[in-house]
Amino acid sequence: MARLDDYFVITAPGLEQICAAEIKQFGIAAEIPAVGGVLFRGGLRELYQVNLWSRTASRVLVRLGEVTARDFPALYQRLSKLPWGRFIKPGQNYDVRVTCHASRLNHSGRIAQTCCDAIKRVLGQDPATDQETVAVYLRFTDDRCQVSIDSSGTHLHRRGYRQAHGAAPLRETLAAGSLLACGYDGSQALIDLMTGSGTFALEAAMIALNRAPGLTRKFAFMAWPKFRSGLWQQLCAEAQRQQKQDLSASIIAVDNNPKAVAAAAANMKSGCVDQLIDLRCCALQELRPVTSEGLLICNPPYGERLGRNAVLTALYRDLGRIYGDVFKTWNGAILCPDNQLLKASGLKLNQLLRLSNGGIKVGLFLKQG
Repeated sequence: MARLDDYFVITAPGLEQICAAEIKQFGIAAEIPAVGGVLFRGGLRELYQVNLWSRTASRVLVRLGEVTARDFPALYQRLSKLPWGRFIKPGQNYDVRVTCHASRLNHSGRIAQTCCDAIKRVLGQDPATDQETVAVYLRFTDDRCQVSIDSSGTHLHRRGYRQAHGAAPLRETLAAGSLLACGYDGSQALIDLMTGSGTFALEAAMIALNRAPGLTRKFAFMAWPKFRSGLWQQLCAEAQRQQKQDLSASIIAVDNNPKAVAAAAANMKSGCVDQLIDLRCCALQELRPVTSEGLLICNPPYGERLGRNAVLTALYRDLGRIYGDVFKTWNGAILCPDNQLLKASGLKLNQLLRLSNGGIKVGLFLKQG
């Protein structure tokens, strides 16, 4: 029987249920043990699948082990017994990151050095500067040290298509999670009302095309001693076969700022969906429904940086008219920090998610058509 490991998926707080649902689509049992995380068990196939396919995961860690220690000699001895060679090659770099809470050992720098010494003892040589770096996470709580290895490398929200940034870019995982929370699957028309750098529209296109978000990027697990290149190529080939070539329903991205439209155009071209998305530079008040049903979605200004004024209030009133009158048969979603701005829209909305966008607490609110 193939070895099963415990894997911990780090995700943005508020996206745990969405992320767990993604993992369950592979037939993998998943649970939510803590805020900002999803736990599952599996072999390398399951690990590769989640890194390849998850639209809401930020990082996937493999649990290497757990040790109890109240002094540094004990910590060194017990860390030395862990199977470091499964994930780190002799001479490979490693970066140890430590957090401590309610433990006798609380000097993060010395804990990290003790771990480095233990790894060197097991692998038998110093790391070389020309090797890729493995991220090692140590989490001390109540004198118990949980040891994890990063399998993802660069954060998973970095799909590779973002070449240009808007004024306040929305993280890709938040955009995808919001779309999935709204039930978007590509079968209905979608309009991204304030597209900025195009994140909502791009993530919608990837969902509609069934395109694996990790298909063209590299992962930390590719540098592991027992990386199964054949299995990875097989999973990528399967993903390519499952990918659609065209959209089932239209995706329209709108912004009244020419610079934002230019940034969105560059990102859509980089993501190879520029021929599929209808990108427009116009006022949102000019929009009219293209079908009888669909999804409107937007991430409007919050007023956190420039203040809340009459202009911002008028914008939310316009959103209320567009969502409630012009597109009254459509579902409409808004990312917004509080009810005060939503009151200006006059819409009756249900909160689907509570998230943090750029350090600002926001909710995803939905109006049913």
